[in-house]
Amino acid sequence: MGGSLLLAPAPALAEDTHVGGGNAGTSGRSEPGKAGKGGKPSGRSSSKGDGMACPTRDFWVGDGFGADRGNRRHLGIDLGGDRGVPIYAVEDGRIDRTKRQENGALQIVMRGVSGSKFYYGHMDEVLVTGGQRVRAGDVIGTMGDTGSPGAVHLHFEYWKSGGESDAIDPRPLIERICRDELD
Repeated sequence: MGGSLLLAPAPALAEDTHVGGGNAGTSGRSEPGKAGKGGKPSGRSSSKGDGMACPTRDFWVGDGFGADRGNRRHLGIDLGGDRGVPIYAVEDGRIDRTKRQENGALQIVMRGVSGSKFYYGHMDEVLVTGGQRVRAGDVIGTMGDTGSPGAVHLHFEYWKSGGESDAIDPRPLIERICRDELD
């Protein structure tokens, strides 16, 4: 797997605006990754023995942590894939916020039970709302290219200590919790 997404630097975030409003598909009645009513993903991804789930499936790895973005460094990892592929909560927790950035990108920030936060960006659709509880593997959005037209991917950041300034390289986490996807 390989590839690289060349994305323009993201502008500052807009005021907190909630986007989306579906539920995370926590019923567990559909198979993971299968579409529910209206073609929307429902169900859950399988989680690893440590209670964590890969944030998406059927992806390739693009730009990683520290990649040059002109006036800043990339603080996450880009997981490229097909439009509409489900995006999952990586661990049990609560959605801190959903937002549309000034460049149009849809984002989700969730706090896991570990105290870490996880940032998801560029979704086509956000299926959760701020304050909503989620479980590892719940569908929280779908992959897209909002804010980055033509580059369908999930931008994923890992804020281990819970703050944006605490972003660390998410690659080791992705390699651990997405083992089956990377084989």
